[in-house]
Amino acid sequence: MSWQEARKGFGAVIVTIITSILLIVLGIAYFGVTLWIMKIASEMFFGSVPAVNWAVLSASILAASAIIAGAVEKKTVTGAK
Repeated sequence: MSWQEARKGFGAVIVTIITSILLIVLGIAYFGVTLWIMKIASEMFFGSVPAVNWAVLSASILAASAIIAGAVEKKTVTGAK
């Protein structure tokens, strides 16, 4: 193994670590925004704030499903209308 190959591998590991940290931070931010939107919407439409346990559960399901849906590769058939 040459020095250049090792350097490429080390660079790939660094990029993977930075990307993973960024995705975790963005996921937490998305969860917080979703939780805030749910709180505001329930106050506006229903006049009350939901229990914390249910709000966190709902926000986590919505955030996880949105992140998973964004990660799934969309395949299209060429020539389809």
